[in-house]
Amino acid sequence: MTIKQIKIQHLRNITEADIRFSAGINLVTGKNGSGKSTLLEAIYMLGRGRSFRTSKFGPVVQHGEKSLTLFAISSLAREHRIGVHKSASQTMIKIDGEGISKLSDIAKMTPLQILTPMSHEILERGPEYRRRFVEWGVFHVEPSYYPIYKKFTKALRQRNSLLKTDPGTVSSWNQIVGGLGEEMNRLREDYFNLLQSTFTDELEQLNIDGTIEMTWKRGWDEGLSLAGVLKQREPSDIKQGYTQVGPHRADIRLLFEGRSAFTSISRGQQKMIISALHLAQAAITQKLTGIMPILLFDDLVAELDAENRDRLLRRINQIGCQAFITATDRPGEVGDIEMNEIRIESGTVTPTDHVS
Repeated sequence: MTIKQIKIQHLRNITEADIRFSAGINLVTGKNGSGKSTLLEAIYMLGRGRSFRTSKFGPVVQHGEKSLTLFAISSLAREHRIGVHKSASQTMIKIDGEGISKLSDIAKMTPLQILTPMSHEILERGPEYRRRFVEWGVFHVEPSYYPIYKKFTKALRQRNSLLKTDPGTVSSWNQIVGGLGEEMNRLREDYFNLLQSTFTDELEQLNIDGTIEMTWKRGWDEGLSLAGVLKQREPSDIKQGYTQVGPHRADIRLLFEGRSAFTSISRGQQKMIISALHLAQAAITQKLTGIMPILLFDDLVAELDAENRDRLLRRINQIGCQAFITATDRPGEVGDIEMNEIRIESGTVTPTDHVS
């Protein structure tokens, strides 16, 4: 999966840009505030239909403008043309000239893995961040997952509504929510088991020291059916007004030397572990679908010493995927790694010669 060309109009401080990319590592350099992250944001929006930096439209569109437009030529088995037009009231997305209404369609078309200075949240914040990570992986490798997920979410909303408005009828939804939840979890666990082993391989490739354990918490007690647990928890659920157990409560537990991975290690170590997770997920996607996701690394060098930075760059180069990496300046010499440098100054994009 590669993006060959992108055109940007009125995205933050980029008035207009037309950029062609290398199929390998694209290094985006510039001063702080120059627009480096905005270029990654454009690529992300072409793959997800939304920004990774904000859910609001105002900060994304250029000051004084009422809409923004993005266009890309991508290659996935054949060339595709993707267009995104956003205003305050709507988002219009076209793939090869045909309008689409589901963001899942564009996500399938352009699989992305992104690491930002906020990616440590997968370790530090609530379970929803870690669930979202696993769900991205299952979504891209298991076609049956998303329809089951939608059915489960709808059934869960119905059960939660009845807990508040008609508690006497809640029991009729235990089997439905339970069955869908168990099927969701089965697909998640199959994926997690593969992620676990591939993650171990990536830790070794990046030469990350220490014993790191990763376990899956499915959201209800092991060995029990979800429908049975829902029946048992009915009185408590009615009192609380929501369903307290199920796959919507799932989580990943990460331990470093037997302790929580976000309290016992430095930010640099966290970044390497999170990078290993993303590289493992990319490897699984390629193995099961034949498609290697695009990797986006916003501010690669932040919190990494030169040794770890070089290890990560070498691994990205070894994998052979298309990657977009931002930095204020070129990193030091890293063997014979060739990178296509794109310079941004105050929203103006200037391609430069290949660097290595």
